[in-house]
Amino acid sequence: MGARGPALIILDSSYAMALVMPDEARPASVATVLSDELAAPFIWPLEIASALRMNIRRGRLTTDDSEALFKRIASLSVEVLGPPHALPQRHFDAAQEHELTPYDATYITMAVQFSAALATRDRALAAAAARIGLTTFS
Repeated sequence: MGARGPALIILDSSYAMALVMPDEARPASVATVLSDELAAPFIWPLEIASALRMNIRRGRLTTDDSEALFKRIASLSVEVLGPPHALPQRHFDAAQEHELTPYDATYITMAVQFSAALATRDRALAAAAARIGLTTFS
């Protein structure tokens, strides 16, 4: 760790899946993203599980493939953080403000809360982050 300490990057599920899926092109920013501390909101493990299940159902992966991919996800050492509040209205308000789903708005809220960058492959999420001046990696 350097004198400034590691930068924090909020990692969304789309970026994480691009890192581990065998048939996806790795993001050009991967070296930068993986050199920093990674965190994700409480919904991230559910989104990863959902993405893997969907890819199995679509025939893109087998159930046997999922075990190796879960190990690769775990090797990313992403710190999963709870929400700063439990008020549905606050999640709704963030979604309205950023014109996103409450799930995607959670990533922006966390990046703002921690003055962090955001790693995402989701165009709408990246555009919303750019509108408020967040550094993004895609």
